[in-house]
Amino acid sequence: MEKKAGFGVIETVIASALIAGSLWALLSVFLLAGSAVSLARERTEAAFLAEEGIEISRHLRDAGWNANIASLAPGQDYYFSFDANSSVWSIGTLPEPPIEGVFSRSVRVERVSRDANFDIEAVYNPANEDPETRKIASKVEWTRKGALKTARLEAYLTDIFDN
Repeated sequence: MEKKAGFGVIETVIASALIAGSLWALLSVFLLAGSAVSLARERTEAAFLAEEGIEISRHLRDAGWNANIASLAPGQDYYFSFDANSSVWSIGTLPEPPIEGVFSRSVRVERVSRDANFDIEAVYNPANEDPETRKIASKVEWTRKGALKTARLEAYLTDIFDN
């Protein structure tokens, strides 16, 4: 029986390469999964912040439609500020500092018009403007790996308290 030298070395090299490749693939999957989880967390947090922007707008509407909502210029970005001493929200044109150092939030107000059935029209028509309703768009932006990400929610507010 003739013995071939080096056959065990080749088997060892091939086995080592297969194990290293498998470990590399597993590591890549774990890194990709970690990145996906991180992005999902950021998107969820941004969605909650955008929803909070709508809720703050509702709070401001309840506190005074004419002072807080009706007086806002359409198409301009506005920002919230909270006075911890008096527990009062306000809205203005000065940007708030980034939330958690990452997210920037703004709201935009648009005028609304209604058709003959009192349904909101898809395209604003000044002749049919409803002065007691505004469309509020809450937008949250953040940067991830050099790319700008955005979460946006819209709602309609109406002067239900006639204030």
